[in-house]
Amino acid sequence: MSPATFIPIAEETGLIVPIGEWALRRACEEAAGWQRAGRKLSVGVNLSPRQFRQHALVETVASALRDSGLPAELLELEITEGTAMSSRDLAVGILGELHALDVKLSVDDFGRGYSSLSYLHRFPLDRLKIDRSFVGTWAHSRTAGASSRPR
Repeated sequence: MSPATFIPIAEETGLIVPIGEWALRRACEEAAGWQRAGRKLSVGVNLSPRQFRQHALVETVASALRDSGLPAELLELEITEGTAMSSRDLAVGILGELHALDVKLSVDDFGRGYSSLSYLHRFPLDRLKIDRSFVGTWAHSRTAGASSRPR
């Protein structure tokens, strides 16, 4: 079954929460193993919207780091723009608590939905991933506009 089919079903039924926790723990364990082998590699983990809104998320992340021995700065947690913007105040609070753990934070798919640059400064982000469709449309319009302007 493709992730495009599986993930929405898991999200809708709530199974995404235990699946996401399992994925987070496994990613931390793998990255900690890489570090013990002398490779200081970071690992990124996507958080689903439902997983992000779980009241125990911060403790789950702290526990995964503690249990695996992975330094927090080697874990990057990623949410989508829609997740961050759908409940901004909640997102600011959760991201602030995660930031306090020293994990890296990123927003993916920026420019796909809300595209509110004014709210970005409220989020303690380490990385902003701009959606390809946004960049492609912007770059195309800039190129088209540049070629049609008189010099």
